[in-house]
Amino acid sequence: MFYSPSPNRRKSWLRLLTVGQKKLMAVGALVLVLFVALLSVLGVYAYRAMQYDMSRVGAGLVNNSLYDSQGSMIASLAEDEACVVTREELPQHLINAFVAREDERFFEHNGVVISSVIRSVLRNLQSMRYEQGASTITMQLTRNVYELSGKSMDRKLLEAMLAQRIERHFDKYAILQQYLSRIFYGQNCYGVKAAARHYFGKSVRDLNLVECATLAGLVRAPSLFNPVTSMESAMQVKKETLQRMLECGMITSEECHQSTQAPIVLRRGSAAESAGSSYAVMWAQHELEGIRAEVPEHSGGISVVSSLNLPLQQYMENAVEAALTAVERPGMYPEAWLAGMPPETAEATRTAYARLRRPKDLKVRGENNDLSGLLQCCALVVDARRNHRGKILALVGGRSAADGIDRWQGSVRPGRAAAPFLFCCACLPGGENMHIVARSTEVTGERLGYDVVRSFYESLKLKNVEIPAREQALYLYNGMFRMRRLDLARLLFCLQNEGRGYRLSMVNAIWNQNRQLIYNYEPEKSPEYIRRESATAVSSLPPFHVTEGEPVTMNETLPEGGGQWTMVFRNRGVCAFVWMGFDDASHPLASARELRPLLSRASMNLAREIFDKARAELRAQQQKAEAARQTPAS
Repeated sequence: MFYSPSPNRRKSWLRLLTVGQKKLMAVGALVLVLFVALLSVLGVYAYRAMQYDMSRVGAGLVNNSLYDSQGSMIASLAEDEACVVTREELPQHLINAFVAREDERFFEHNGVVISSVIRSVLRNLQSMRYEQGASTITMQLTRNVYELSGKSMDRKLLEAMLAQRIERHFDKYAILQQYLSRIFYGQNCYGVKAAARHYFGKSVRDLNLVECATLAGLVRAPSLFNPVTSMESAMQVKKETLQRMLECGMITSEECHQSTQAPIVLRRGSAAESAGSSYAVMWAQHELEGIRAEVPEHSGGISVVSSLNLPLQQYMENAVEAALTAVERPGMYPEAWLAGMPPETAEATRTAYARLRRPKDLKVRGENNDLSGLLQCCALVVDARRNHRGKILALVGGRSAADGIDRWQGSVRPGRAAAPFLFCCACLPGGENMHIVARSTEVTGERLGYDVVRSFYESLKLKNVEIPAREQALYLYNGMFRMRRLDLARLLFCLQNEGRGYRLSMVNAIWNQNRQLIYNYEPEKSPEYIRRESATAVSSLPPFHVTEGEPVTMNETLPEGGGQWTMVFRNRGVCAFVWMGFDDASHPLASARELRPLLSRASMNLAREIFDKARAELRAQQQKAEAARQTPAS
């Protein structure tokens, strides 16, 4: 028997609705579901935002600090970075420039501009990737305070909820003060105080309209719009900022025109006052600028862990001054240079050095710390151990960091100190008649030919080196062109390490204020800058001095008053470099005959002294680590 529905059964109420009514109900149901889902999502993010401590927003900033390899603090990386700028210090032009550029409705919204968020979401959905943000100044402050990184809708929603909480807890000017005091302005400047001092040599309250517009435009892309490295881009972004201020009614047409035409005047001489309390800080700041692209966005409050050995660093700073004093003053022979000598030999050595003639007008460092016209010295100790090669253990860039000059960035004519590179070129495959003539760079160069030698130097990727023209080929062969002292040290170090291209670096790791690792140095694969067979063949030839059981040394007087260059190296140990001379090679005493033997002996003795000290420090460090491993945990 088959069941047959009764024809009198009540019809479903849905059948009473028209097609249009059904569609309307479906849409309404969908909207309701989406609305509930949206409320749920916002509720979740609101709950997450409630877990964050608002006191961090108003708290004082944390110093960017530099540490040595054992965790001992060396110094702060900037003076005023931990100071929040006050309301009274903020010129109105600075407030207006940032508001016009970054968030023109800053004083009206509650932390989030809904229309901007919707526009951003639609744009991102259209492109199916995170392409456009909708950050207000408050949201940017949120990102900096709580270290919210990454480009995702999750971060953006959390950021929006936190921004609204901040708006409820702080007034607009407090938010603006924190924002301006935390953001990155390029050149390792965190906060508007550091930026005003670094770029313009003045306090924040003294910034004029041109300078305010420059800083406001700079923060969009500090590496692209930096007036130090790209004045043309900085002028363009300044113009755009001024135009936005004009459109917002913050300045007059005349002010806009005059400030657009006005140049950006940098007073970077004042940077020396804040740069560096030490050469280690100066180097770290320079290296941080170079790796900026590898470090996620973060605010101030970073901890930079370096490869420096603090006891060695402190020892070397004193040793450099003692060595220069020995050159300037008879009888001031450092005791460290006499270590291991019998008393009779030590006294004879001291006496012989004191009797060496000194130039009559040689300036001696006095108590007033006047550094002008003085002999200078820079020293560098590099780790040559396996898995540590290229890491800097200690460095000194002169007699005092107060002058703001790191002499490793300065240039010299290497002369015969560059001969090993020419000889390496001669070892390249290309003909049986190409061989090293170690006693004559000119003969070697002429046999190779200008094009071959020039091509080899170009392959070394040297910075700021002008290779002599063909008509001056002998200048190229004899090392009579200028190169940075740092590049000369790096290439000599690489040559002694089988031609591997190690970069000399100090920064090992960077941690943010939440103790999150945001950068970790990865040892390079170290490609061959110089063919291994060539480097190996040349590493024991003059001007290198090689004695069995002793470290490899080089001690060369640089041409044209360039000073003295010394290198002491032991494979899988350490490498020490020393340069001694005058900043200005045209100094009347730079080429004085009496000065050469003094500098030659002092430079070599200093290099050996810091070489031995570095090895002793590494041994002590290794023994301490082994003892810690053997000690059972309590």
